[in-house]
Amino acid sequence: MAILTTTGKQWIVDKMRGTVVTSQQFVAWGTGAAAEAVGNTALTTPAAESRTTGTMSSPSAALYRVVGTITSASTQTITEVGLFDASTAGVMMIRAIFTGVPMVAGDSIAFTLDLTQT
Repeated sequence: MAILTTTGKQWIVDKMRGTVVTSQQFVAWGTGAAAEAVGNTALTTPAAESRTTGTMSSPSAALYRVVGTITSASTQTITEVGLFDASTAGVMMIRAIFTGVPMVAGDSIAFTLDLTQT
């Protein structure tokens, strides 16, 4: 399960105030396995591949969704994903860890990241 980070919560407040104009749509992956925590500001161990620009949608009034696909440039095991507001650096809104997915060059993962109002 993904967590909404503290910096992500602040980004939401700033967006509502109109003090940020960026969208949370950049997907990054990594090989770190540290547990998710609301204080996370970055992936534990970002992989070398660039962030991808995800496709944003709102399938319902209470759901914000970003879908992004990343292709591996090397042999590695992917274990974490994050949603950011910039193609480099920036604010990480969501971070999730999962059971490792072994990759070789050319393999891809399509991530669907949802932020749901509960």
